[in-house]
Amino acid sequence: MESSTAGIESLEPMLPSSGKQGWNNSNPEQTTTSRSIVITPRQDQQTSLIRKRNNFRRLVTKSGESNISNGQITGPGTGTFVGLFTWLVDAKWRWTGFIFFASFYLTWTMFAVLFWLICYFHGDFETKESGLDGDVLSNSSQPCVENIRDFTSIFLFSLEIQTTIGFGFSRVTEDCAAAIVTLTVQAILGTIIEAFLVGVVFTKLVRTKWRAQAIAFSQYSVICHQDGLLCLMFRIADRHTSRIIGARIRATLVSQTRTTREGHVVTLDQQPLRLHPSGEDSDLLLLWPTTIVHSITVESPLYGMSEADMMQAAFEIIVTLEGTTSSTDMSTQAMTSYLPCEILWGYRFDDMIGAKSDNGRPTVDHSLMDSIYPVGITAEDNGSVEFNPD
Repeated sequence: MESSTAGIESLEPMLPSSGKQGWNNSNPEQTTTSRSIVITPRQDQQTSLIRKRNNFRRLVTKSGESNISNGQITGPGTGTFVGLFTWLVDAKWRWTGFIFFASFYLTWTMFAVLFWLICYFHGDFETKESGLDGDVLSNSSQPCVENIRDFTSIFLFSLEIQTTIGFGFSRVTEDCAAAIVTLTVQAILGTIIEAFLVGVVFTKLVRTKWRAQAIAFSQYSVICHQDGLLCLMFRIADRHTSRIIGARIRATLVSQTRTTREGHVVTLDQQPLRLHPSGEDSDLLLLWPTTIVHSITVESPLYGMSEADMMQAAFEIIVTLEGTTSSTDMSTQAMTSYLPCEILWGYRFDDMIGAKSDNGRPTVDHSLMDSIYPVGITAEDNGSVEFNPD
């Protein structure tokens, strides 16, 4: 009992006390204690150091990013073009903007150099015998590009071709086949580059990544009794004004290794956790913050594990929320994960629904997203120790 509760006992002195807040304080467990806990980033680091018991590396970050390295990938959908498009969509706006402007300037400059070389070897820059400054004379009847005097004028001509501005002052003549071919290639390539970059910018604007960032998960999950069962709980809240339609949530326990009955070792074994409200049976209502509950019954992969067992285990609980954004009608996904050191035994979440405001509507205090308070738990049928914070 002492070893299994040492993590909680060492955790309590470093966590601040705050007044109990909530819309309805009729819960008998809430009235037994007047202390609520809000874990700050500094305490989060200290708690992780205290409660860390194994070297299991996180597979999914708290923000939902994957920590899996795929290495060398070949096959359909993995080409350079697709990879570049995906990289530009996922890159920060400053890099996408830099590539956007740089690609146009580079193509304008590159084709300006090509036109300059064509005109140079065609003799378009040879001066007249009269020596008049600025006049040009071609060795043939016509120059490759009319009204071209220097590189600046050629650069402007290249820009006019690719952007189809067409001032009409300079033009390619039929006397130079190389210039005609170069003009055709630049027109086609410019259209491809423009379509590619416009597609990147449009995808970045309408993608649902920004919508998913409005989905908040609690920093920690807790284990306590509810309705006579030992339950794992975590909290989720939608901080955006637009709703998510058809929201489904699921949780998967990923073990580092699992040995089958035949003696085969399975790496990163996945076992689903049944949740309530369940994403399999009904849509999740996210009009207000919701506490998701997993009952630790005989069917649960967590059944029979005490706090000490859990701290020694190498697993990760990955939570995924999927739904459709009402404003754009596009699917969105938000993810997070919980390691054993982020599961607090003998705690319960504070209420986030505050007293009614002047207009008669209940208010949500999002600052209490990670606010918890200690409660007593006993779980003889689960094989875990008895914990009493008092």
